[in-house]
Amino acid sequence: MALIAAPAVLSVSACVGWGGYPPAKNVHESQLIGTWRARDCGTTVVLHPEGAASATGIPTEMELDSKVTHRVSGDGTWRIDEVGGEQQLDVVMGYEHISFDLYRDKGRLLVGLTVGDPDDMNWCVLTRQSKPAANAPGT
Repeated sequence: MALIAAPAVLSVSACVGWGGYPPAKNVHESQLIGTWRARDCGTTVVLHPEGAASATGIPTEMELDSKVTHRVSGDGTWRIDEVGGEQQLDVVMGYEHISFDLYRDKGRLLVGLTVGDPDDMNWCVLTRQSKPAANAPGT
């Protein structure tokens, strides 16, 4: 399965997020535009400059044995929100509202999703696979 399991000794604090990645600061919309993928999770999210989004296979629920029981796919919208002093990526598709955490790993921006109960420590990490072409509409 594509989800990352953290060791039981991992502690999450205000300065270090899951996986030990620090939360990203001062993220701008232009840094998120493009295609984000977590191959291990079977998830692809495409963020367009005008706030439109499309996604395939976002896991939203799973059982304790790491079996995904619900996935979301479709078209919708996205934006950056701030919750508790930290930025997050919010994607809305129909009635589904999915919040992704934003982290940095050695300067690289990561988009992270906690799947199911946070105490189960099932995470999906998306990395940017492509940016839009410089001459693409809306860029």
